[in-house]
Amino acid sequence: MTKVQIFTDKNQQGFLGFPNAVKANGLVFTSGVRSKPKKQKERNFSGIPQEYREKEQRFSLVDEFEGKVCYDAAHTHAALQDLLELCGSDSTQILRQHMWQRDKRFFPAYENIRKKVQKVPAPSSGLGVEYVFGDREGSIGLDAIAVCPNESSLYPQREVIAKLDNKKLPSAGFYSQAVKTGDLVFTAGHIPIKTSTEGMPVVTSFNDIPVEGRFLATGRSHPDSRDGPIAAQAWYTYNELKRTLENHDVKLSDTINSTVYLTDIRDFPVFHRIHTHFFPENGPALTVIGFSEVGHRGCLIEIELTAVKTLYKSKIKRVDWPVKPPFNAPAATITDNLIFLSGICGLKEDGTMFTSEQNSTEIKFPDTITQLLTVDSELVGQTWYALNIISEISKKAGSSIDNLLKISVYLKDEKDFEIFQKIFNSLVLKENFPALECIIIPNPGPTEHARIQIEAIASKI
Repeated sequence: MTKVQIFTDKNQQGFLGFPNAVKANGLVFTSGVRSKPKKQKERNFSGIPQEYREKEQRFSLVDEFEGKVCYDAAHTHAALQDLLELCGSDSTQILRQHMWQRDKRFFPAYENIRKKVQKVPAPSSGLGVEYVFGDREGSIGLDAIAVCPNESSLYPQREVIAKLDNKKLPSAGFYSQAVKTGDLVFTAGHIPIKTSTEGMPVVTSFNDIPVEGRFLATGRSHPDSRDGPIAAQAWYTYNELKRTLENHDVKLSDTINSTVYLTDIRDFPVFHRIHTHFFPENGPALTVIGFSEVGHRGCLIEIELTAVKTLYKSKIKRVDWPVKPPFNAPAATITDNLIFLSGICGLKEDGTMFTSEQNSTEIKFPDTITQLLTVDSELVGQTWYALNIISEISKKAGSSIDNLLKISVYLKDEKDFEIFQKIFNSLVLKENFPALECIIIPNPGPTEHARIQIEAIASKI
């Protein structure tokens, strides 16, 4: 699978030194796409076409919030469309789209614009972030995976298999629930909302799900009031994803990647019990991240899946961890020439997180890395361990770290990216750089000690 980097003259010749996109075998992986006006005062309703100003009330203070969001929505989606067209694709071919929102309170204004610009709904996940990396004053960031029709026999034109207006489970917003290209199936981020029930209520407790989903319930109010909300929401979401896939002849066991967004990272242990219930063995690669907001108000979890529609189990191969497994998931899964890695944190050989309490001087870092330890030894250590684990997993999968196609780097603070980039540069040549997205959130990893987590897709050859 030949990797081609795509650079444009826009957005500082690539996203912070990385290519704007990477193409491989008919698939496009974009870096983060941002709206960057030359002047902040242009960021309002006056900066968008008249047909996009439906929310405008023509009072300066009233329009300040929504005007900025509408501007960013219009220009960011237009920039994404331009990038996809440059790569031989367009927004009708998006397989997965992430929408990073600085304030989900203004999601209605954002979606109103998205429906006008991106007229064909894409499978999407909308998450609330601390701020949009690369555009601190911005309100919207995007990234995407898309297909270039007719460029590869493996990945032909996108096909929608679960539409926006699916009668059994209508979408909660303007998005297609699942699409496919070849054998690959991508779902939108699913949330615990009963969209087929009058009033579309949020699942809030064990009482909101069938008895079969209440296996963690104790029947006592105190523990069930703590574990019940996340257990019920996780079970409901996975169960609905299972139904969505099975309605199109895909089994949940054919899932190769699960990305899970939590609003409270302390819910990870209970979520993990639910995850293990659905995937007792041979499960997908797994990434769990702590976000400011996910889905609707009241949602504790959002889950997006990638699956393989195939009758042949040999189509999916799993890669063992080079360290003690940190959770119930393989280090990576392989299908055709694509490798989906689990979320990788700075883990030591025993599977525990490297922390600042440990003596980093006893670890044999390269000289270039040792020089960074005085800046932030914990972040340096975790980044170094994470990237080396990615390298080891890639080798186990018959590839190398040079064959990364797309990485999503989750951090607590934008200043931490500089350390990540210096360490990444020491391991990967610029001509092999993948597409990159960076997301700033309260809990980058599945534990409170995680300073960085890296989610990656790579090519096998």
